[in-house]
Amino acid sequence: MQPNFARVHTRHFTSFIYLFLLTGILVDCIEQIRVPVRTEAPILVVDGGITNRPGPYQVRITRTGTFNVPSEAYEKLAVQDALVQIIEKETNRIVALELVPNQPGLYQTIENSFVGKTGNTYTIEIRTTDGKNYRSDPEVMPVAPPIKELTARYSAQRTIVNDTPFGYEIFLNMDDPADQANYYRWTANSYIRRESVGVLQFGGNFWYKYCWTPVSDNNIIIHSDVYSNGRPLRDQMVFRSPIYTVGKHFVEVTQYALTREAYQFWRRFNEQRGRIGTIFDPLPSPIVGNIYNVDNPNERALGYFTASGISTKRLTVPGDTLIQYNLEIETGRFIAPGDCRRAFFQGTEERPAGWE
Repeated sequence: MQPNFARVHTRHFTSFIYLFLLTGILVDCIEQIRVPVRTEAPILVVDGGITNRPGPYQVRITRTGTFNVPSEAYEKLAVQDALVQIIEKETNRIVALELVPNQPGLYQTIENSFVGKTGNTYTIEIRTTDGKNYRSDPEVMPVAPPIKELTARYSAQRTIVNDTPFGYEIFLNMDDPADQANYYRWTANSYIRRESVGVLQFGGNFWYKYCWTPVSDNNIIIHSDVYSNGRPLRDQMVFRSPIYTVGKHFVEVTQYALTREAYQFWRRFNEQRGRIGTIFDPLPSPIVGNIYNVDNPNERALGYFTASGISTKRLTVPGDTLIQYNLEIETGRFIAPGDCRRAFFQGTEERPAGWE
């Protein structure tokens, strides 16, 4: 039996008409919506402080705003030509900070004789080129208890993405004083060896294959003794020093004694940074610090000016128990081309000074 081509053609044509009409209805229902973009006035951002160790003390001053890539943030948003000074209440000493050349928005003290003292009170004052005067709330510098011990433990975390799974996790032990409330923050850095292909020299040898390079991270690690006052603090992890090749790790940990207000600022900072973006998260809001406009106290700056007593401790990790072959299986992809001095951040063949 032959198919009825006229009937088939008519059915296809009818389907086409229905599809055309449906498409027209959908297109007609789409209305362009212009969402208003909020443009907030730039807010001053201050980050820095003073300690009981010799300076220079540095403070970076920027404003909120937009930028295309992180590397241009400081240059585009930096506050230049401000008048900046730190005031020590007990002595009425005023110390000026000057802009560091080629460091947008970074100011530092120039008086080498000026050293912070625990128990004294410090404020920072900033006058911007638009005539606004900012001042920080007074900070009384707390005493930092000493770090008792640092230990390193080898780790092979396979879950680490875009970095070597091998590393030394650094842990801290200390004795918390029982006669006062204490708030802590820890930072750390290390010097490690990195490997590159090197530079081919006459005779077929490769030079500049291994370099020392500094490592740090941006984690904000804090602790309060509210529920553990006077108890020893044990196995507090403060740093992870990545392993790329066999060699020593030179690690330095700094312990900051914070005021209660500074601790609360960093705790709120961590809470916002740790949000995962679900509908159950609270709405983000600016984290107000301790700096305000003198003429309009309701105008608060972002960031915090701290006065912290500090203690430091160093640890040399031998690194001689590792097997190069096993490392190369996972870390061979991190061997950079060319001269190691240029391939890695602040790469140098010189062993870091002051370490055993």
